[in-house]
Amino acid sequence: MSDHGLKSFEKRLARIDRIHAAGGAFEATGALGRSYFDSLRPRPRRAIPFKAIALLFIGALLFKGAIFAQLGAETYDARVGALARGTLPEQVGAWVLHADPVTRGIGDLLHGLLY
Repeated sequence: MSDHGLKSFEKRLARIDRIHAAGGAFEATGALGRSYFDSLRPRPRRAIPFKAIALLFIGALLFKGAIFAQLGAETYDARVGALARGTLPEQVGAWVLHADPVTRGIGDLLHGLLY
């Protein structure tokens, strides 16, 4: 290499070393460098999946409403009452399945749509 070419090469190396020392990275134009792959990295997830819990809760309400619409108010209340007179796990199930206003509303809406 000529003396001018060697000086130019050393200047480029010094510039790259300064960029690296400052915490930067050298990426050629048009290359898929670190900045591209960092943007594809998945975001950290939350510790508590709020969307999944909300969807599970809504699904349970819809299920209760569908059962309520299918059985009718009297039969549903009778079956939940029978659960309430059972063992402790059955009593917990009766408390979860009791016909609250939201369940009754969903049941009435589904009954109107299905029957």
